[in-house]
This record gives sequence, C-alpha cells and structure tokens, in this order.
Amino acid sequence: MPMADMLIDGAAHNQMLSFMDGNAGYNQIMMAEQDIHKTTFMCPGHIGAFEYTVMPFGLRNAGATYQRAMNSIFHDMIGHSLEVYIDDVVIKSPEEGDHISSLRKAFLRMRQHKLKMNPKKCVFGVQAGNFLGFLVHHRGIEALPPQNKKELQSLLGKINFLRRFISNSAGKIQPFSSLLRLKQEQTFKWEEQHQRAFQEIKDYLSNPPVLSPPKRGRPLKLYISASEVSIGSLLVQDNKEGKEQAVYYLSRTLTEVERRYSAIERLCLALYFTAVKLRHYMLPHTIYIIAKTDLIKYMLTRPMLRGRIGKWTLALTEFTLRYVPQKAVKGQAVADFLADHPGEEIENMDSLDIANANLLTRAHVCLNNPIYSIHLMPWKLYFDGSKTDKASGAGVVLEEPLGIRHCYSFQLDFQCTNNRAEYEALIIGLEMLVELGVQSVEILGDSMLVLKQIAGEYKCLNPSLAVYLVAARNLLTEFREATWEHIPREENFAANELAQVASGIQMPEDCVQRIIKIGRKSLPSVLTRGMEIEVNSALITRDDWREPIMTYLQYPTLPSEKRVRIVATNYLMWNEDLVRKSKDEVLLRCLGKTEYMKAMGETHEGICGAHQGGRKMCWLIRRYGYFWPTMLKDCINYSKGCEACQRHGPIQQAPSVPMNPVVKPWPFRGWAMDLIGKIYPASSQQHCFIIVATDYFTKWVEAKPIKTTTSQEIITFIEEQIIQRFGIPESITTDRGSSFISRDMLDMAEAFKFKLLQYTPYYAQANGQA
Repeated sequence: MPMADMLIDGAAHNQMLSFMDGNAGYNQIMMAEQDIHKTTFMCPGHIGAFEYTVMPFGLRNAGATYQRAMNSIFHDMIGHSLEVYIDDVVIKSPEEGDHISSLRKAFLRMRQHKLKMNPKKCVFGVQAGNFLGFLVHHRGIEALPPQNKKELQSLLGKINFLRRFISNSAGKIQPFSSLLRLKQEQTFKWEEQHQRAFQEIKDYLSNPPVLSPPKRGRPLKLYISASEVSIGSLLVQDNKEGKEQAVYYLSRTLTEVERRYSAIERLCLALYFTAVKLRHYMLPHTIYIIAKTDLIKYMLTRPMLRGRIGKWTLALTEFTLRYVPQKAVKGQAVADFLADHPGEEIENMDSLDIANANLLTRAHVCLNNPIYSIHLMPWKLYFDGSKTDKASGAGVVLEEPLGIRHCYSFQLDFQCTNNRAEYEALIIGLEMLVELGVQSVEILGDSMLVLKQIAGEYKCLNPSLAVYLVAARNLLTEFREATWEHIPREENFAANELAQVASGIQMPEDCVQRIIKIGRKSLPSVLTRGMEIEVNSALITRDDWREPIMTYLQYPTLPSEKRVRIVATNYLMWNEDLVRKSKDEVLLRCLGKTEYMKAMGETHEGICGAHQGGRKMCWLIRRYGYFWPTMLKDCINYSKGCEACQRHGPIQQAPSVPMNPVVKPWPFRGWAMDLIGKIYPASSQQHCFIIVATDYFTKWVEAKPIKTTTSQEIITFIEEQIIQRFGIPESITTDRGSSFISRDMLDMAEAFKFKLLQYTPYYAQANGQA
C-alpha cells in the first residue's frame, strides 16, 4: 500500500485537479477460477449456496489486490499526472493547459482495461478538493473542515480543551452555534462565515500566547467585557518590568435568557462567572477590576442590590475586589483581549436606574474616588408598635441577607403611647443588630413620624419622644451603613402581627421562619440602655400542640382564642414545663412529638418493653406520668406498625380453611420465580446465583446460573428461557426483591402484556411453587 502522506503531498501545488472514485470498487476485479469456491456462502431457507465471480468487499487482501491492479493500469502516469489510493484517483496538472491531455490519457487507459468510475463522485477541472481527508490546492495542504455535526462537535471539544490559551474562545466559535442546533433531518451546510471562523481559529492556534502562573504577593488585574452574545475576561499580572502578562483567558456564550439582560447585568455576570471559575486564583490576591466603561463602578457601589445582581454581589464578598479605570495597555495579551472583546459603550450614566441619590451619600461613597470596594449586603429591620386598652407591644423582624427571618414579639409592661411603642420596637431591633456585629442595616417601617424624625425632616417637639430619638440616633452611629425607608402597612404586616399577637403570625412565603420569641419589658428602652434584655420563653414551633396553651399560661393578658382559654384550665406551668392535671390529681408532663415518639418506643420495645398492645401502652405511659392528646390513637398505630409483633405475635383465630394450591387452566400460563444464593464457593465462571422458574400447571422447572441479580439478568432469563421457548405467560409471581420490582421489570411486563405479581412480605409460603 502506498504512503498516504506522500500521495497528498504529490497532489498539492497543482493549478488544476480532477477527482474520481471507482464505481463499485472491488467488484470490478474478476475472481480467479481456482479461488471462486472460497467465497461460497449459504442463503437462509431453501434458496441454496452462492459463489462470488468478482472480488467482494470484506476479503482480507481485497484492498491490496485492488491497489496492485490500479498500479498496473496507471504504472507510467503515477507520480507524474496522476495519484491513486485504492479507488480514489486524482489527476493533476501543474499548468491548466495540460489538464485536458492528462484527462484524455487517463480515460483511454480506463477504456482499455474496462475500468469504470462513478460519475456522481467525480469532479473535473477544479483548483481545490478533498483527497484522503485533506484539502489540497495550488497553495498547499489544509485541514478539511468538518463535514457533519459529529465532526464539528469533535473539533469544538479539542478547541475547548485549549480555551485557557484562546482569547474570546466563545466569540470565535459562536458562528458554529447554528450548525450545532441542526436536527437530524436537516442538512449540514458549511458556509463562508463558518470557514472564516475556522480559519481564524487555525491562525490563532498557529501562534498561541504564553501564559504565566500568578506570583504570590502581587495583585492581579481582571479585564472583563460583555457583548450581546458572549462574555469574556482576562486575568493578568504585572511582571518585574511592569508589563502585563496573561494568566488565564475565560469566555462563554450567553444563553437566550442571558442575552436579554441589560448591559449592566451582563458585565456583572461576567465578573461573577470569572470569580466562580477562577476562585482558586483570585482568593489569595487583591483583584483590580478593569473595564472599558464606568458601569462596574456603579455595580460595585450600589448600597442595595436585589435579585440576581444581589446574589452575585453577595457571592463576591469573599474576594478583595477593587475597581480602577482602564488606562494604557502594557502588554500584547491585553491588547489582543481588548481587540477580541469590543464590548458595549454606555455613554449616559444618568439613564441608569439609581433609586435615590441620597442613598449613595448615606453609604459614604464618593463618586470621584477612583478605587471602589464591594459592599456587604445589608440586614433588614422591620419594626412596628401597637397600643391597645389592655397592653402595648413591639414587633421586630430581622431579615438576613439570604432571606432568613428572625421574629420577636415584646410585651411592654409600662404606660406608653403608640409612637413610643414604635420607637421601642426600633431601638430593640437596633440593639440586637449591634450585639450581632452587623455593619449594614436597612430600616423598614410604616411609621412616617419616626422615620422622618430620624432623617431630620420632622422636628421632635414632644419631650417624651425626644429621648427616644436621641437613643435611636446614637445606635445608628454603631453601623457603617444605615438606610431607612417608609413602607405601607401591607408590606409590614409581619412586624404588625408580632406587635399585636392577634390572629397569629403570618410570614411571607419567600422567607424562612427560623424562631419566634416572646419577651416582656418592664422598663422603657431609654432607661435600660446597655442592659441585657431577657427573653423569657423557649423555642415555639407552629406544629407543637403545647404552644398556644403555654403562651396563654405565661402571658394571660395577651389576646387568645376562647378554645385555648377553656382548655388551659386543665393545665399549668411547672418548672417551665407544661403539665396536665389528671382526674386523680396527678400531674402529667406534656410531651411534644419528638418526645412522645421516644416514650412509645421505650415502652413498647425498650429494655423493659414487652410489645404490649396499643391500649396497654397508653395505660403504662399515663402511669409513668406523661400525656399528650392523641396518645391512645398513636399507641395503637405504633403497635400495629411493629414488625416484630406482626411476625411473632399470636395468629388471629380465624376458622380453619384448608390451603388451596394456585390453579392455572393450561400449561405455561403462570410461572413462579425466585433466586437461590449467594452460593459459596462460586463456580469456575464466577456464577454464584441460580434463578429458578416453575410452571404452575406442568411443574416444569427452568433454572440458569447467573453472576449477578440485576434486573437485566432477570429480563434476559424471562425472554430467552420462558417467552422464546414457551410463549408469553399470563402472569409471573415473584417476591418483593428490588430486582423483581424495578422500573425495567415493570416496563417489560407492560410491553409483553403479562401481569407481574408479588406476594406478601415475610410470607414465603405464598410462593411455595418456586
């Protein structure tokens, strides 16, 4: 066989080329008479035996024989005006004028030897073409572009392996995205735009950049850019000469949803994507964010971020990020990156959605400062106060940046107005945040008076409120950032309900309720500044039946339901525990769900448990001094669900009935199946299980050794040993092993339309046939 590389080299650098392909290939070579019988094959049925009179495909030496024939036919033309590799023929001419004579000579030689070519695969008089998987032309040899979707996917996989070295790799391969979305019935068409992108990648990889690992102790610079279809970034570091050297190129194509983001959000997404991918590079270093426009300045200095931008900003808080304006380029890598990522220009910063210019002032941000640090997400403080004829209350809701809420309700045991109750709630919440070490807070309330007085827009003429105002302002100095906003009562209903403790506590669905505490304050906050506030009650959960009774007994002055007040007459608090007064004047400790499940388990099957019935369990637990409302029902259900009681308990004395065998009306209608094993030692072929199937009517047994008990092994056994030999059964009875009740077994039963029956667990007699 000739060397393919030499043939490709010989076909290149010619002005005119013609490509031909043999018709039916090997079938043009006649078989020798003494070898015809060696190709005999038998057809199914009674058709008979046949022999090949021409050389068929698939013979061991067919390719070499065909090549010898072609070498014999074109012996004086090979290497001069023609190259041939088996049935691929290329006629070449260094000059266009000589090509017709070369074709005439080749065709005369083919006619002389009765060699035929396939006209559908022939191309004449071209300057370039595909020969042995390469593109040959007068300039030389090139790699052939992908011919189908699978080849394109393989090419992109190789490019993605080198994406660290390719600036804007996502943008360079973006023209291929239309081909990747082609369906199976659509035609793969390689167009000019695809060829340009393919050539650009080849040119880039012919001289790839040299990357430098980052040095510790030096800051890193991050160039980011975002277009309408892709985002990209370049991580660089200054060397000893002050030139920027590339550390990592990163880019990706935007999804359909991400392409609808605003320009700000795409830039923020580029920063977040880079931080996630290059976290191991960025954590030990200070990162200077460099962008073409001032959009990043706005993104990193917003005092309040919501939605996806807020989530991204929160994820970036673990990095030391600073923003600097883009200056002169000091390295070729950065110049290439900026050329590959033209980005988007946003000229009018005033058009951006800045909620309130005063917020930037409160957050201590100077827009003229060229360096910016990313800010932490603030905690939210919802507060509200309530004054009724019976008592006063304060409600506080503390919301973490992740949306988790902590709810507190305080009863005020001193005379105060509604405005003083509002201030009490605000001061209590601020004191809690100061104690937690929170640096940024957003205060939200429905009291216009309190918020306007804190902002200095309203004067405080009431002396009783002036001391509260001073205390609140002093607490605000403890925070690095503090903002406040008036919200409607509908948005502050959680704090309002906590203050009133009326119809229960209702929380927004998108926030998680952690804990609700109820406390009592006997002195105003202005008199207890710096003193520890005691929260009296323990953890209260919504699904605990004891919660409303304990709340009423501890705080009888708070509003409560009539039903709770009536039921509470049978209970009292004893050492912070709820106890029930029984008819014989014995105090029974009330248990929650977790506690009474342990009590039932210990009574029924503990060290001293005797697996009593449900009623006896209930009587014993009451004798031990415990109570909960549904104890009889729970004890009965617990004893019924005990596996040991079901297996070893007394059998129901039902009338004796003789056991009846399972009857099937005709042979092989129903089978009983089971597994034997694991068998030790295994066979020489590592078989350690036996699958057995018995026909109910004939008692015929089918058995097969298997290595594993997977559902696929069982399905193969049913198909080969039962269905193919005896037909599709009406039913197959098995136990409840995982291999028998798997999804694959159910699909098979549905496909073959037979019933898959399982007998009762722990009752093997039901499948005694197997």
